[in-house]
Amino acid sequence: MPYFVSSIIAIVSAMIIMFTRYEADDSSITAELDRMKSMFLMVDGFTNTYVQSGGDLTDVNFQKLSCSGILSGNIKDTLSSTNCDTTVTADGATDNVTDSFNASKLTFPSNSVIWQLIPVPSTDGNYGTSSGSAYKLLVDMRKNSSLMSKAIFAESFSGREFCEKMLFGTLELNRTSYDPNTKNFTGASTNKSDGLFVCIVFK
Repeated sequence: MPYFVSSIIAIVSAMIIMFTRYEADDSSITAELDRMKSMFLMVDGFTNTYVQSGGDLTDVNFQKLSCSGILSGNIKDTLSSTNCDTTVTADGATDNVTDSFNASKLTFPSNSVIWQLIPVPSTDGNYGTSSGSAYKLLVDMRKNSSLMSKAIFAESFSGREFCEKMLFGTLELNRTSYDPNTKNFTGASTNKSDGLFVCIVFK
């Protein structure tokens, strides 16, 4: 009898385990969110260094930071590091982007999140008055499988905790890409789990 009862308990326990949905291990997304925090701080630190060394926030982007020697040696943007002629507005032969310096993007070592930094244009309908005292940062998490496994949470948490609370910024969840014509981030996405958002940081 005890054997029979224990067998039933074992079978029931196995069925509960099999049919109950457990959350995936959160350790990977927790680690990625810690990295996101560090990367937000590094980008803001790079920008502060650029301004403190005489740079102008109306003309800030990752190519300018690279050409100014501000980016760490193991952090690369998508434009050629030798293409530092500020009068160039179109691609050179070695560029990996399709338009201007503002289209330059940055990735950190061993991380798949893509960052894009631009000035706040004076023509921006919402933030144009902050031109010269703020920058915009497009964060693209789409290639990071850990973050995208819980995309809604990752976007919301990163935007709220790192953009708004840590950097005192403003979050735009509906912007998806850079428009070279308006020199601004555009889009009207209503998908809060697309892995894309913009953080506007005021200085």
